[in-house]
Amino acid sequence: MPLPFTPRYCAWCGGALVSTQGLNPSGPPFYCSACGLPVYEDPKVAAAVIVHSSQGVLLLRRAQKDGAHGKWILPGGHVDRGEVVPSAAQREVVEETGLLVELTSLLGVYSYQGNPWVLVVYTATANGGRLSAGPEALEIRAFAPEELPWDELGYESTAQALKDYLALNP
Repeated sequence: MPLPFTPRYCAWCGGALVSTQGLNPSGPPFYCSACGLPVYEDPKVAAAVIVHSSQGVLLLRRAQKDGAHGKWILPGGHVDRGEVVPSAAQREVVEETGLLVELTSLLGVYSYQGNPWVLVVYTATANGGRLSAGPEALEIRAFAPEELPWDELGYESTAQALKDYLALNP
């Protein structure tokens, strides 16, 4: 999945960027024609959380109008520049579900060829707050392992994280 835009100007000096596509596969994809700065399209980091309770794993139905709209995903979202990843994961859970969580472990890091996102997934238990769907969720529901909506998941990483979680927590 390419980024939604291609950089055109240098963030340092404002000079026009030149593509190096096909010239040096191990080098930067662009360089500045004015100052020579190499420019990389860095990945975007996201964090998600598998919140487990006695009722099962908490998933939300995505409200945002994109390719995963209406599908089930883990609570999570973007990590802001300078933000600590575990804190971002907890912040996203509060924003999307109203729950405060205690992270219990790092489950895994998920990335895919051609996709600019790197997803860091934690496991957690709720320790406060009140369950309520935030503006990014059409619905929130806890699923027992045998009820997980595998055919209605929004992302490959959601499915992989759930499989990894279930393998560790049969």
